[in-house]
Amino acid sequence: MRILAGIISAALVVGIASAAQAQTDGWYAGAEAGLSIAPTVKFKDGSRVWKENQDLGYAGLGQVGYGFGPIRIEGELGWRANGVDKVTQPFNNASGGGSLDAASAMANVYYDISTGTRFTPYIGLGAGGVDVNADRIRANGTTFSNNDHIAPAYQGIVGASYALDDNLSLKADYRYLHTVFGSLKEDPSFGSNHAKGDYASHAILVGFTYRFGGPSKPAAAPTPTPVAAAAPAPAPRAVQAAPIAKSYLVFFDFDKSDIAPEATKIIAQAAANAKANHATSIALTGYTDASGSEKYNMALSMRRANAVKAALVALGTPADEIRVVGKGKGDQLVATADGVREPQNRRVLIVLP
Repeated sequence: MRILAGIISAALVVGIASAAQAQTDGWYAGAEAGLSIAPTVKFKDGSRVWKENQDLGYAGLGQVGYGFGPIRIEGELGWRANGVDKVTQPFNNASGGGSLDAASAMANVYYDISTGTRFTPYIGLGAGGVDVNADRIRANGTTFSNNDHIAPAYQGIVGASYALDDNLSLKADYRYLHTVFGSLKEDPSFGSNHAKGDYASHAILVGFTYRFGGPSKPAAAPTPTPVAAAAPAPAPRAVQAAPIAKSYLVFFDFDKSDIAPEATKIIAQAAANAKANHATSIALTGYTDASGSEKYNMALSMRRANAVKAALVALGTPADEIRVVGKGKGDQLVATADGVREPQNRRVLIVLP
């Protein structure tokens, strides 16, 4: 219980310290595996007591959940297995045999803490049930139990994920699982009643999370409306048509300022049109989605705008004819709540006169 209280306290401190939100809207699935460390287990039935130490074991978990901004809810199935190392009571550190395993079904709630980067810490709490299985636990020829029992349980979770892209993230976390009101039926060679005791596990895990419903396809750059030429005056010479304004949109991946291959083509079109129309003032405005802090996104929007400027200069556009502005989260193309990763908002707008 003290371990769980520590996890909750740390979670509150971290959660209050973070004003930003992480985006995990929609369905996701995940899996993880790692080490299970089971502390000494004590089962007691009246005057009969048996206490055992566990070997280092393994754990595997699978989850399916749904995100609402920074909040996630999920269902989880898990398996933890630890061999019996020694039986300390009633035998004095006798070598033990068998294993103490646990199959769990939990409902978890998480809070994701945005850092404005691909790195997202999270904390969570869970409740559910655990089938504790004593698989032929024995020592010195005595079998204590070969039985299983389902008990209610709770768990505390602390971890972090790293987004590889909009869908796939790697994660690592620590989980403390504990049952309450657990009991096992003792073997007739030792006793015949139910021995009461709680099961606990410290698990250190690594895995992945995959979010379904990939990023929406960026909208095509808006097609400018041509400006109609002025009607010719009743004079012998023709009236020259007004120049046509052109605008282009260059989209970026999450937390990236690299120019993608599709964006290279759009920038090349803008450079060619600027040259053909003798443009002398090109405006570049960078934007980000709403995930992350204002300060981080303002810098990211400037990096994106400067990346487009560098590409235009490489294509022959004079650098002194390009004006660069960063708007960060401002002026969204698709209006979203704060913390939402919207692909169409990660852009640079190129405007030619």
